[in-house]
Amino acid sequence: MASQLQNRIVGSIILIALAVIILPELLDGKQVKEQQELAAIPMQPEADVVEKTVVLPSDELAGTPIEVDDLEPLPETVELTSEDAPSVSAAASEEVSVEPAQPVTTSLSEPGYVIQLGAFSNADSVAALIKQLQAKGFAAYSETAQVNGKALTRLFVGPALSEAELEAQLPELQKLTGLAGRVVSYEP
Repeated sequence: MASQLQNRIVGSIILIALAVIILPELLDGKQVKEQQELAAIPMQPEADVVEKTVVLPSDELAGTPIEVDDLEPLPETVELTSEDAPSVSAAASEEVSVEPAQPVTTSLSEPGYVIQLGAFSNADSVAALIKQLQAKGFAAYSETAQVNGKALTRLFVGPALSEAELEAQLPELQKLTGLAGRVVSYEP
């Protein structure tokens, strides 16, 4: 059998637990919720619209309207002959050589975009990737940055003014390097 002391201790613990749980709820009172007041958008004011006819001066057609019936229809098909095509000498067509594209060194005055392929701790592997990308015609470069006390070399391709142009290059870059890059903003 349990002694009276044990029963009193268990009862005291239960009462203290109930007090810890219930008393804060009773003493806090009603919580006030803050609501932002929303301003109503005013209706568009009614305005009087005045139509004006604009007449542009012209030497030939001053005041003469052009009718659709006066225009000649365009031919639906155009046939080209060998005389119309530009001539290319056989020697010129054999001497086609592809040189790797050099990085574009322009000063951008407006913000643009670059592709960040990754951040690496081994600068030699980044240099090898840059050579590989430049051989394939991409404008690749690297920057060194300090992250959490470590020196990391970030690999970039670009810059370009349009984000869509760089996003079109992402699948080819992933196929070439195996790195999933992302387009980030670039400010010179």
